Amino acid sequence: MKIALIGYGKMGHAIERIARTRGHEIVSIIDVNNLDDMDGEAFASADAAIEFTTPATAPGNIKRAVGNGVPVVCGSTGWSAHKEEVDKCVAESGSALLASSNFSIGVYIFNAISRKLAKLMSNLPQYTPYMSETHHVHKLDHPSGTAITLAEGIISENERINSWVDKGMVNAVTDDATKEEKLETITMSGFEADELPVMSFRRGEVPGIHSILWDSAVDSIKITHSAKSRDGFALGAVMAAEWLAGKKGVFTIDQMMEDLL
Repeated sequence: MKIALIGYGKMGHAIERIARTRGHEIVSIIDVNNLDDMDGEAFASADAAIEFTTPATAPGNIKRAVGNGVPVVCGSTGWSAHKEEVDKCVAESGSALLASSNFSIGVYIFNAISRKLAKLMSNLPQYTPYMSETHHVHKLDHPSGTAITLAEGIISENERINSWVDKGMVNAVTDDATKEEKLETITMSGFEADELPVMSFRRGEVPGIHSILWDSAVDSIKITHSAKSRDGFALGAVMAAEWLAGKKGVFTIDQMMEDLL
């Protein structure tokens, strides 16, 4: 299939490499210096575009792409306030959109496990939840889109937790993960019993670590997903483009995974 890339940073390069290994053709690469190429013939020839940019630019990129008849797989996060207007634009264009906070197959499985654990904890008030996420220092939004998705999953399954609360971001506090864990423990105070606190860390070039802790006076249960590179996200995004091609409408990662799994 023919794929257009919107955003050509580290994720864009990883997506390009993996798409080519799967036999796909990259027909257009859009970056900050050639945005008008989205109105060109090469871009319009794509079966799907994969968008990884910034919270500020993603909504406009999606609307411009679908306006030119190209379905979009969007991995940018932090633009949920614009989702309603973007979805409306997609519907009016007769094109398609699949946006997700994370396209990693491993993260999808991790979320399923987390939701199951949250449901089991509904009638065990001695356990209180806490979440942390760590990403590279270039990531602008916090908590991460993945952390928010995980938090919403916990809230939907657990009868005791009604909301998540942002405990803030610590930027490059240390390269020592053990010291970081100690800081996480300190930040676990100062929230209500029905709240899920989420702490964000920005350290080095970490591609993504998400941990969920259920803590009690006698023990704790902790589950973690740690990405080894960006390749897992890139592969999932390419698979999403393969799945989205030829469809019309606004879709979710759950719909795609149900088909694939």
